[in-house]
Amino acid sequence: MPLTLVPSTLAKKGYRFTFAGPNKDIECAACPFTKLCFGLEPGRTYVVGQVREVQHPCELHDEGKVRAVVVEEVSFQSTIERRHLRGTAAPWTPVDCGRPDCANWALCHPVGHAAGAKHAIVKEQGAVECPAGFDLERVDLKKMA
Repeated sequence: MPLTLVPSTLAKKGYRFTFAGPNKDIECAACPFTKLCFGLEPGRTYVVGQVREVQHPCELHDEGKVRAVVVEEVSFQSTIERRHLRGTAAPWTPVDCGRPDCANWALCHPVGHAAGAKHAIVKEQGAVECPAGFDLERVDLKKMA
């Protein structure tokens, strides 16, 4: 299981996050821990499984400290057109409805996930009412290699 660094305030077992990719901030350029911090795969969702006691200084985070944690890749919830079947691979793309005021917007547009990437449908969770008329299913997805 991968080891990474997260802000100390977020270093709790069960904390979920999607790795958006390496930070290009100047603070990170001289840091000796960037390889550990940025060793995850962008666009994948992780959960903290174990928190280590080791803390390191960090110029980027407000509290100035990060903690080493062991993470595991997990699925994330989103929507996909209902024609796809569980257990298959499907290219995931956010619903192009143009309605950010919709109650389903966050579900249809999860932060940090790349449009067009292939994902395995891990679990189907039922239909989603779409005010724009799309035939959507709530699913758990896991990015494929």
